[in-house]
Amino acid sequence: MSAIPSVSENYSDLIYQYPDSARELLTRLARYSPQIVNNRYAILHIPENENRATVAATGYSLVPKLFTYLSTVSLEQSGILSTQSQPVLSLKGSGILIGFLDSGIDYTHPAFRNTDGTTRILGLWDQSVQTGPPPAGLQYGTEYTKEQIDQALFSANPLEIVPVSDGNGHGTAVAGIACGTPQEESDFFGAAPEAGILFVRLKPAKQYLRDYFLIPPEADAFQENDLMLGVRYLAEKARQLQKPLVICIALGSNQGSHSGQTPLEETLSSIQSLSGIYVVTAAGNEAGMGHHYYGKLSAQGERTDIELLVDSETRGFTVEFWSAAPEIFSIGLISPGGEVIEPVQPRSKTSQEFTLLLDNTRITLDYELVEITTGMQLAMLRFSAPTSGLWRIIVVSRTFINGGFHLWLPISGFIPSGIRFFNPLPDTTLVIPSCAEGPITVSTSDAYNGTLFINSSRGYTSSGAIKPDFTSPGVRVTAPVPGGGLRPFTGSSAASALASGAVCLLAEWGLRRSSPRIFTSREIKSLFLYGIMRSPALYYPNPEWGYGEMNLFGVFETMIRP
Repeated sequence: MSAIPSVSENYSDLIYQYPDSARELLTRLARYSPQIVNNRYAILHIPENENRATVAATGYSLVPKLFTYLSTVSLEQSGILSTQSQPVLSLKGSGILIGFLDSGIDYTHPAFRNTDGTTRILGLWDQSVQTGPPPAGLQYGTEYTKEQIDQALFSANPLEIVPVSDGNGHGTAVAGIACGTPQEESDFFGAAPEAGILFVRLKPAKQYLRDYFLIPPEADAFQENDLMLGVRYLAEKARQLQKPLVICIALGSNQGSHSGQTPLEETLSSIQSLSGIYVVTAAGNEAGMGHHYYGKLSAQGERTDIELLVDSETRGFTVEFWSAAPEIFSIGLISPGGEVIEPVQPRSKTSQEFTLLLDNTRITLDYELVEITTGMQLAMLRFSAPTSGLWRIIVVSRTFINGGFHLWLPISGFIPSGIRFFNPLPDTTLVIPSCAEGPITVSTSDAYNGTLFINSSRGYTSSGAIKPDFTSPGVRVTAPVPGGGLRPFTGSSAASALASGAVCLLAEWGLRRSSPRIFTSREIKSLFLYGIMRSPALYYPNPEWGYGEMNLFGVFETMIRP
């Protein structure tokens, strides 16, 4: 059997941007096995005998970025339990679909089964199993139907029929929090326990991308293009089933400008233009991790040195530098041993490699003077076999407007905790894709004490857009575990799952009104804002809480208030 380009290491993947009016371009690129995401993006697969898709070869935005997990009494605090149990409302997500893109799901767990033992999963695309058939219009993975999953559930060996599992447990936990079937003996209730479930089990990232971005072997990583095609699959299944869809994104990355303009973020925003599709994203757990630095110079020619602490537990890492046009900066380095790389004059799409004699470190500096999706200046530094100690990144203003710039290290899970900026800024630590304008973005609160979760990522976006939209409980939320049982689950993933379930309930309410209607995504977001809980001690919106704390029942209280 010939290699499947989407999964074969003999092909590199490319996110190709094309105008819908010129779709015939894709026919001329047939040898690259194009897969259409929407009317703006397609995925191409480049044979290994051609250039690997790297920043230097193709440009930053076309290289798929890598994503990982965002985890490290809540139903009452969020107003979900009141909405479920109020006799007139009694909302449980019936008639609504909720879709996930994650590590996998233990479909045998009681949290995803009806009372008669059948599955609540209406469609499951496993990108990592190539026995087929894949979903219509896609080239890889295997799609499993509800009928196949039911057959597996009532067999002696379910995994022989539907070999989908969840070794990590993240996807099972997120789906269970959002819409798990009640288990009253354990006092467990999902937020939307009657919603239909769609699931995309993401395949692991290809090794060439892991090597290029210097991802440690033990880290789970998923490709941006696989998430984009997963979104397409979920939307198409919702169209076929003719039901509203909530998409829960509980993964994140620090790769990008944090302005909401990556291909994945634009895909999520554009998908919400379709009637009855709503996206919820997790803000992340990056505030206290030391992965963001903001600097501001005051004149052309001024220089600053940014201190970066590097421990000995890494084979390498990346740093991304972003500034808004027409600002231009030069980047240099000073190693712990005192070797200096003088600031390099930026030019469009240039790449230079430096080998340090005393430190045995190899550094690559890639410049994009005008990055294609944002128009911003990008400098990406790759540190291979870095010496431990205190590094200094030299930044010099070449064209001065206001002097502002950002640097981001990779997300937690992709680098050891001992790599951090010496003077980090906890603001502007929202992960991607939570910076996108269209989706609902939730930060994480602690329902047990009413505080913000200590590492909850903070806004605003680098372009100043107001994010997060509001907070959702995400500390010690009860979640199902693969193989059976339940456990506490903490982090931004839990917060986004709970909020996704709440969106299901609000969408169901729209369908059950005397004049049934499907809300637009903007209406859904605005309705939540009307029910928000706010503290008189704070100003709103703010970078930590957004517009306040989610309170679904408060939406209905607001509507009947005189």
